[in-house]
Parts: sequence; C-alpha cells; structure tokens
Amino acid sequence: MGLASAGKTTVFNALARAKVEVATFAAPGGEPHRAVVHVPDTRLDRLAALFKPKKVTPAEVRYVDVAGSLQTDGNAAQSAQIIGQLRNADALLMVVRTFASDVVPHPLGQVDPLRDLKMLHDELILADLTVVEKRLERLEKDLRFGKSGPSEAVHERDLLVQIKAALDTGRPIRDLGLSDADLKALRSYAFLTAKPLMVLFNTGDSDEGVEELIEQARALLPYAQTEVTALAGRLEMELAELEPTEAEEFKTALGIEELGLTRIIQLSYRLLQLISFLTVGPDECRAWTIRQGSTAVDAAGVIHTDLARGFIRAEVVDWEALLAAGGWTEAKRQGIVRSEGKSYVVRDGDVINILFSV
Repeated sequence: MGLASAGKTTVFNALARAKVEVATFAAPGGEPHRAVVHVPDTRLDRLAALFKPKKVTPAEVRYVDVAGSLQTDGNAAQSAQIIGQLRNADALLMVVRTFASDVVPHPLGQVDPLRDLKMLHDELILADLTVVEKRLERLEKDLRFGKSGPSEAVHERDLLVQIKAALDTGRPIRDLGLSDADLKALRSYAFLTAKPLMVLFNTGDSDEGVEELIEQARALLPYAQTEVTALAGRLEMELAELEPTEAEEFKTALGIEELGLTRIIQLSYRLLQLISFLTVGPDECRAWTIRQGSTAVDAAGVIHTDLARGFIRAEVVDWEALLAAGGWTEAKRQGIVRSEGKSYVVRDGDVINILFSV
C-alpha cells in the first residue's frame, strides 16, 4: 500500500520478478496484482547441494499490490474497496516515496517521506477507529435492550473501549499486547492496525540520508511488530528483469553484494512470525512454513494430516550439524539426531523426519 506515485508496483515487480505495467496513476480500487514469491534460504540451497534431490521447494510469501491509495479525494466507495483489500492481508507493506522526479510529480507537490508516513498511518488508525465506534454503538444498544449475551458482550465492549482509547492517541492495536484469546475474538474485524507493518522507503539510486530517515521513522512509529527499511525500487526492478548472469555482472559493477529484495522478502517472513523447518532426501529438499512456537506435531500436520494423526516421534537435527556430518545416516551414527515428542517446539532451521503409524 502507499500513496499514488510512491512506486508500489515498481517494488512489487522487484519482489515478484514480475513485469506488471508501471503506470503514473493507477486506477483506484482496480483489481490488485498478486504474486507468489520464493523465500531465499541459503540453508535449503546448501542442503540441496549435499542431497542432490530431484526437486527443491522453498518457502513462499504471497504479495498483493493494491491498486490506488486511501487518499481518494473523498470517494468513499473507492476507499472502502481499497480498505477491504487491505483487510484480507496478514501484514501490510507500506511503500513511502523518498525520490524526486520531474517525470512523476508527487501528488502532494513536494516529496516529504515523514509527512507521507504519518498520513498513511493516520489513515489506518482512522479506518479502525470508524469500525470500533460503530460496533461500540451497536453493542451499547444491544446491552441496553438485552439482545446480547451479557458476559460475552460486556467483554467485547470492554476490549473495544480499550482499543478505542489507544487508537484515539494514534497507537495501533498491534502495540497493545493483547492475549491470544482477545486477538481471536477480534479476528472477524480484520483490523488494519492489528496487522504487522513494514515501512519501506522507496529510494532513488542513491541511499544518501536513508539511514537517518529510517531512524526518524522508527521514532515516529515506535510500536511492536513494526519494521522500517529501504529499497532502491527502480534499480532493483531493473536488476530483477535481467538474466541471472547479466544481473550478477551489473551487481558487481555497482558494488552490490546482495539484492535488497532478498532482505525484504526475508523480513516479510519474520514480520509474519514465521519460521522454516526443513525436510531432505533424494526426491525433495523442502522448506516448510510454520509459526514461531509451533510443536513437532504441528509441523507434522503441515506436511500431511496423516502424519499428525499417527505421530510417533520426530527425528530432529540442526541443519548445520547435518551438513557437517555429510548426510542423514552419518548424522545418526554420530548421535546428533535427536528423538523428540509431540510437544517439542520446532526451531528455525531444524531438519525433521516424522515417524508415524498408519
């Protein structure tokens, strides 16, 4: 998401290695662009080099490029459509422009990243506040006339009153430290400020002054589950369009060790509180996605429900230890493969083999 001409589609193209047409003014509320992006993972690459499988399957993140901006000149229908699309996301990536351009003028006349960031954040706060106020009004009416179950309705009202107090001061819901039970109760609202937020400054080819800007943005939004970073969107998009060999030559010439988009994709993954466990073998080496804090039986269920249903135990080894051993059989011989039960909390980078009964 972002203001018009912030370079949202440019960033999307860089992340997705797509070639969506970059228009100066996108049609507000139009059909969003979607892409499934592989999460770069050197652990998987190195394990695949050892096991030489027929297939390598990385983890994935799905990106959606929402057409238009919340700033729709008072068009309530367009604004509602855009907000509806944002509510379907698990996290928000807010693109904020820092580059100047005579060809693509800033819609507000002057480039001011911190102004734009505050404006966009305030729009998210306002969208949630509107929902909270309407729901509180309805709840109060239902409680007054006995139309709602008292205990559930009172708890919901008290929770929304707490949220309203925070939103009134500009504090997002994700910063309140709500319990899992409360977050589950709020899930149907799909509050925008409850979602993790990544602020991405879309820079020109020069990164001069960007680090200071990032620090200022962090001071402006000192909230939980909020990340601030930067990307030279146009440059990264152009590099992503090249053949790998040609891209490497340009990176070397420009002194770029790693594409910024790799960092952004990995940061997206972490912001969603996701980790990867790995499975290896001659048929496939694969990174599987689970939430932080998931157990071995949860991991088994991600692979297949039958594995979770018939779970006996998990054989677990750290990916680096497996590489150092030179293979699964040798790792077992060295005694570094552990046997773990259902309640074992999976760690990022665990290589797991599930034993189960049919």
